[in-house]
Amino acid sequence: MSSPSASSTPPTPRSGVSIVPHAAALFALLPLSTDIYLTAMVDLGRDFAVDVAGVQRTMLAFTLGFGLAHLFIGRFADRIGRRPTALVGLTVYTVASVLAAAAPSLDLLVAVRAVQGMAAACGPILARTLVRDTVPPEQAGRAMAQLGALLGIAPLTAPLIGTLAAHLGGWRVTIVVLALYGAGLGLFLRRHLPETRPTRVHGADGVSIARALVHLGRHRPFLVGIAALAAGYGSLLTWLTTSGFLLVDGLGQSRFEASLVYTVGSAGFVTGGLVGMRLAKTLLPRHILRIASGLLLLGTIGLTLVLWLGFRHWTAILVAVLPFYVGWGIGQPMAIAIAMRPFPDMAGQASAWLGLFQQVGGIVLSLIATRIGGAMATPAVMVLGALLYTAVVFVPPSPTKT
Repeated sequence: MSSPSASSTPPTPRSGVSIVPHAAALFALLPLSTDIYLTAMVDLGRDFAVDVAGVQRTMLAFTLGFGLAHLFIGRFADRIGRRPTALVGLTVYTVASVLAAAAPSLDLLVAVRAVQGMAAACGPILARTLVRDTVPPEQAGRAMAQLGALLGIAPLTAPLIGTLAAHLGGWRVTIVVLALYGAGLGLFLRRHLPETRPTRVHGADGVSIARALVHLGRHRPFLVGIAALAAGYGSLLTWLTTSGFLLVDGLGQSRFEASLVYTVGSAGFVTGGLVGMRLAKTLLPRHILRIASGLLLLGTIGLTLVLWLGFRHWTAILVAVLPFYVGWGIGQPMAIAIAMRPFPDMAGQASAWLGLFQQVGGIVLSLIATRIGGAMATPAVMVLGALLYTAVVFVPPSPTKT
């Protein structure tokens, strides 16, 4: 397969700056779908009479569906366009959310959450692709950091919205909120989202997913990017899928106090995105990744020490884990920018494989935490993810600057 040409230009009147809010709204499908019922997961467990492992099935089913969809959504986006892929995905997401909210059994909820996850995958895949379509490569790091900062609004507000919704009507109402978001975003993008797919793709749109991976894997920056995302997201998903039980059941915090940890932590993620934007003006992405690694280690090791020493108040947990949120806000956009930069004509497939490996990392580490069990499993596995991330980003760079 010949290397895709970088000469293609997207036939869109919108600039990369103006497309970023649209991309952020799409990307928000992922954090909204996971964060909005973090504190309500305890109620879900009581409703279906299952423990943390049983409730985690709903989150892992979403994550598995989300990951598997990457095998075909990226190719669809390259073949039929970004806009139709987004609209179909949002329609399926909305319908699946309605069915999940009405699920009479845990098994049915798990199945529908898997479908919801598959549809939600269109969000991050297309968000990264839209930015790659419209932003010059030398500005990609800054644009991705801007995307990350805007994206932070979702995890910043989702826990509190979910807590309020659960208070009003239980965990089912939190999923109704997702259905409303999917429907509203679909209507908005139908009116305002342009088609950004390059006019000339030099046959990249017809490349199979396996051949695409072989081509992508020949580029060292892509391998560094996917490995960093897998390790970092592994720590994050471990926190998201197990910390609700740790904070509420294990440490005796109220759902509101737990939601404050998530909300302020998400503000740290937004702050990290803003810091990443400034750093991108003067530093190479690989150097920014290394700065982020220090914060990931500080946040995960600090959380481990706080729990080991017996601190139970929510403020102590928040102070300990906050550097992790900031570090992920800095590091995630730069890892994406590094990985996607070489592939203007197959951005959809590059974005898809990027997201798939990120989800695999999340699933593996969160399952390890569940298998170990106990209060210390959450921070211990998060430390493991941070160490893997650090090992990846300190690999000596290739001769080409990244």
